[in-house]
Amino acid sequence: MDKHPIEDFPLLNASFERSSNAGKARCEPAWHWRPHQPLQDYDLWYAVAGKGTMTINGVSYPIQKGSCFLIRPGDITEATQDLNDRLTVIFIHFNLTDLISKKPFDASLLPDRHTLVSDTLFIEMLLNRLLQVVYNNGAWSDIEYNLMLKQIMLYLYRRQQEEQTSSAGKQKQVIARVIGYIREDVGRRMSHQEIADHVQLSAEYLSILFKKYTGTSIKQYITDVRLERAVHLLMETPMNVSQVAESLGYANVYLFSKQFKEHYGAPPSKYKWGTEPSRAHGSVNHNDEDNDNEN
Repeated sequence: MDKHPIEDFPLLNASFERSSNAGKARCEPAWHWRPHQPLQDYDLWYAVAGKGTMTINGVSYPIQKGSCFLIRPGDITEATQDLNDRLTVIFIHFNLTDLISKKPFDASLLPDRHTLVSDTLFIEMLLNRLLQVVYNNGAWSDIEYNLMLKQIMLYLYRRQQEEQTSSAGKQKQVIARVIGYIREDVGRRMSHQEIADHVQLSAEYLSILFKKYTGTSIKQYITDVRLERAVHLLMETPMNVSQVAESLGYANVYLFSKQFKEHYGAPPSKYKWGTEPSRAHGSVNHNDEDNDNEN
């Protein structure tokens, strides 16, 4: 059962109104779609076959089988095709009104302008039936037209949500690989470019993704992991402060000590001294003297 109440569907109050400007065609060899002025209505534009490029308001999208475009009034559009793989397209123009306000519907509530459809058989069945309804003036044809367009829009919403979820999952996997790569050899100096090459992304894009999913920069994360490892080495190994700093790739012990104190609020020597099993002969702990005097 759908967890979302029916009120969440953004097109409940939308009224799709028929236009005779609709059809299915294989584009001619000299075909090049470039309207002389921005569209005055909506255009649901779908590629049944072929390849090309669609440009909407300066943004270009590749066209292939399953490419579906929802063009708004006022959009500036242009489309070209691959002459070696000509396009076959379905186009359905319509107007859209808000049933409550009787004004033009809020276009921001519609699916995005571009969707790549995976289940082409299903949507092509809907689109072909919709074309039949466009040319049919029988009983309830307006109602069927409205409902079918809502069903197509619902499909586009869901497809776009699936794409977003899938994309987010892949991005999280990339960040997990980056974190594993950093933590595996935290003492070795590594550049952002090296880390980006490991996951086959540009350094700039990886920096954006890493900040998005971890809330920190790659540089800061490397520092945090090094200091985390430093605590372990100081408390659980016989390595001294200088050895720990060197093993973690610090150029000098001063920089290491400064970062450590800023992060933990105490110098690394305090962590080391606190784990020493015994003191050198002849050393005096003034706290112990105080305790002895109190006894």
